Amino acid sequence: MGCHKNTPAAKSVSELDYTQESKGPAPEIENQLTSNPIVVENLPDPVPSSTEAAPMIQPPPPRTIPGRPPKTSVEPRRSARTPAAVEPVDPRPPVQQPPIQLQPQLSRSDRDTMVRKINEQLESARKRIRSLDEAQLPKELQTSLKVVFDFIQKAEDAVKRGEYYQGLVLAQKANTLASTIATKP
Repeated sequence: MGCHKNTPAAKSVSELDYTQESKGPAPEIENQLTSNPIVVENLPDPVPSSTEAAPMIQPPPPRTIPGRPPKTSVEPRRSARTPAAVEPVDPRPPVQQPPIQLQPQLSRSDRDTMVRKINEQLESARKRIRSLDEAQLPKELQTSLKVVFDFIQKAEDAVKRGEYYQGLVLAQKANTLASTIATKP
């Protein structure tokens, strides 16, 4: 089966020529044999320190596959779904109600006290405004004076609506701004 028909494909062990003399080991092997052997001592296994100790992890519990519960009763078959009646869409947007604002309930005496405080703040602001000459004020203070009038008007409107806390806050703002304007040169 070889390429050459006259040459045998393999020789038996007895046919090999061992007449060549051995001149010793090959140079690569010789170098290895003459070098000093390296002795490796058997070292004990390292002892893990307390910080390196392996955490105790418990294996998860075995998984169980729950079986189907037996049917207790036979349910009747549901009928096919009928399409719902389509209602006409109203083209007008829905009317939105203003949000309900809850006012704290005040007793009659508390309400009277609040109204008195509001009136005191408003009267103080009006007194300070009357002492000013609007024509002699710089433009920035004239703008601030208009804001004071706006606060006074809003405070009075809040009292009429029964929003006493808001009225008091607005009256205090009007009085504070009026005093600031009156003290400016």
